[in-house]
Amino acid sequence: MIPYSKFTKIAVFGVILSACTPPATVEFNGHSVKIRTSSNLASDKQAALVEAQNICGKVGKRAEYASTTYVHDLNIQHLFLCI
Repeated sequence: MIPYSKFTKIAVFGVILSACTPPATVEFNGHSVKIRTSSNLASDKQAALVEAQNICGKVGKRAEYASTTYVHDLNIQHLFLCI
């Protein structure tokens, strides 16, 4: 059995917890939407796209991926254009 320190257990729990965070809309102006995720995994990218499609759909448009930005506190923002 490998001994784990208290710090290791807390760090692992934090990673698991952050993977469960749903995407959040950061900014929307009718022409573009920024969606924040906690990782850049394919599942989070897909969840961000779904969220962007929902937001852009409210103004009769569809979302198209534009870029990804890594934010200072380990969050990731995906920019989608509403076209």
